[in-house]
Amino acid sequence: MRILMMELRRSPLRWWFPVLVALDVAVLFGRARWWIGVWPQASAAAQIPAFYLGPFLAAYTAWAAGRIHRLGFEDQHTAGTRPRWQVEAAHIAAVAVYGGGAYVVGAVVAAAVSYQDAGPGFLWPSYLLLGAALIVLCIAVGDITGRWFPSAFAAPVVCGLACFVVVTMNGGPLKAGLFVLSGSPAVEVTPGRLAVRWGLALSAVALAVFTPRTLPGYTGTRGKVAARLPAVGCSVLVVSCLAGVITAGPVQMARASSGTPLCTRSEPKICVWPEERMYLPRLEAMAKRISGLPPAIKSPSVFYEEGLRGGSGSDTDFSIFEGSMWEVADSMSIAVTRESTPPFCHAVNSGEEDRRTMAYFELDSWLAARISGAGQPSDIHGGPPGVDQKAIAKLIKQPESVQEAWAEKWLKVIEGTRCA
Repeated sequence: MRILMMELRRSPLRWWFPVLVALDVAVLFGRARWWIGVWPQASAAAQIPAFYLGPFLAAYTAWAAGRIHRLGFEDQHTAGTRPRWQVEAAHIAAVAVYGGGAYVVGAVVAAAVSYQDAGPGFLWPSYLLLGAALIVLCIAVGDITGRWFPSAFAAPVVCGLACFVVVTMNGGPLKAGLFVLSGSPAVEVTPGRLAVRWGLALSAVALAVFTPRTLPGYTGTRGKVAARLPAVGCSVLVVSCLAGVITAGPVQMARASSGTPLCTRSEPKICVWPEERMYLPRLEAMAKRISGLPPAIKSPSVFYEEGLRGGSGSDTDFSIFEGSMWEVADSMSIAVTRESTPPFCHAVNSGEEDRRTMAYFELDSWLAARISGAGQPSDIHGGPPGVDQKAIAKLIKQPESVQEAWAEKWLKVIEGTRCA
């Protein structure tokens, strides 16, 4: 503990700590703010700064780990009264304390701004621990790199960039799942898959602590072979844990629905995960707009958020993507169209198939605009091909009789399609 306190007092990171906190908070709010008020989303958002803190700390650790070699104190370090691994462990721990401290401050900020709207509950520890594992892993990689290649410039730059690139391959061939971008209530980070990632991080720390300071090894009273045995064992452990991470699959898994979902009071009911309670007022308004659709339009009695019904869910169950109510309305429009039209069959010819497809596209777009209460948002691009979204936005402002006649025209096209 005394060695650790010495490292904390003399570490240059004590001057960089405010910068680390500023970086964490900037990432937290600079990327997006739709996560505020939903505990799992706030937890995932609080974890994302680790994506940037990790490579930064890797670069710093690589620079700091090579100082002894660059200053010519290698012999004094090796001949010290304390075992070398204790000194290395204290150095890594000191970096982790400063980096972890900044990470925790960001998590506290995320919790504070979410508390009022999110209601009962708190940040999900699994997401915070996932980010912490990434930070620890990057620190260990930086320590090894700095001791093997003690350059004051090249090693930190290459190590930091390499960590950043590897982490961005999160969804690439390795599929390591070292971080997540969102935290839908329908998924969770399971303890087993979190444990294998922590196993990788801790085995990398062990490798950093017990690996010789230079690639050829070092001489000592116990000889080169004895000095290398712990490093060899730790190397095997790192490879095993890395294989476990790769084969374990995505870090997030479908969450089992527990308890009663929150549903709107208005008919049709719209049901969401309890963690999405902040959206209920907007969903109530959407339910009322659905109930006010023309009589020719039929609606399911209940709409469910994805995951609430487990394996029995429908492909028309909606998801709240980045807080967007347009995405919800778009999914609901498809469910309403299905309820209002005959069962699907293959058309007798391509001409009728094309006309029916266009009718579906027009109806879906109109229904999405009606349910959301406005036209397609300006930040949403694309949509059903051939549909004029600006015309749809004007249509929903027309008298109800005009809209009803427009909808019945497209319904007749669908109903009049001859089946093959």
